[in-house]
Amino acid sequence: MHDRVLTIALSVAATFALMKLAPEPPKELTVERLIVTRELIVSDTGMPWEKGFEAHQIPRGIYARSLGDGPAGLWVRSRLIKGEIDDPFDDRFHALEKDGSRRGSPGHISWNVWLDGAWRQMAIIQGEGLELSELPVEKWTGGSHPGRIRFQTYRPQHDEPLTDALIGQGMMSLGGGGFGGEGLPYPSEVLQLWGGEIRQAAIPTPAAPTVVKDDGSGKHQYALIAVGAQGRRSAVSRATKAGGLARLRWDRVPGADAYAVLRDGHEVAGPLRIEGSQKQWTDPAAR
Repeated sequence: MHDRVLTIALSVAATFALMKLAPEPPKELTVERLIVTRELIVSDTGMPWEKGFEAHQIPRGIYARSLGDGPAGLWVRSRLIKGEIDDPFDDRFHALEKDGSRRGSPGHISWNVWLDGAWRQMAIIQGEGLELSELPVEKWTGGSHPGRIRFQTYRPQHDEPLTDALIGQGMMSLGGGGFGGEGLPYPSEVLQLWGGEIRQAAIPTPAAPTVVKDDGSGKHQYALIAVGAQGRRSAVSRATKAGGLARLRWDRVPGADAYAVLRDGHEVAGPLRIEGSQKQWTDPAAR
């Protein structure tokens, strides 16, 4: 028994001594080239995935994997921030078939939701080349490589994406329908609308603004005008009475891009572009 205790004590002491002698991992590493053949993990826990979200593949920080026992990819947690100096922001999707031939749809961006144990697409923006029936392969050159953008969404009771819009070659098709690449015709005119009608709606007159508070400096009346993206203006709203220079609040108006504020019948602010469904504005004369 005494020998066993002594052996354990010596083992612990040796392990502790080796831990002390082992060099600490470097805090900073400078290399001219870094080659990672399988995985790269940037994580404060040392694990690629957030605990409890392994099935979702939500990264703890950054996780990159090469081709091999699964799909290659780069997973990034939180924001992906890119900065350029004297160079335009440029993201490209490059893709080829295995035989080296051109791939008609080099890549897409999708927005997904986790359902039934997997990520499911909700909306897609896809870049694609023209069909060979539109431009034969012999006419594809370094100076002629036309393409277009396809917008797709999933809709209730449909398990395939439907094309909502096609834009390219100075033309645009809008319409309802078309599973994947089918159904919505490629445009032959500048703008084509399929399966519906165009309705033009005037910007509604805003409701009278609400006075949140005023400075009691004297009576005023406040009203609003909604302004569309093209500059068209609604009728003036009903006026609200205030006991002084005021802070106002109002709800958004459908179709409005900005708002003008009138005090005692005179425009004193605008066009105001304020984020959120509920707007707040303080009369600058009260500041």
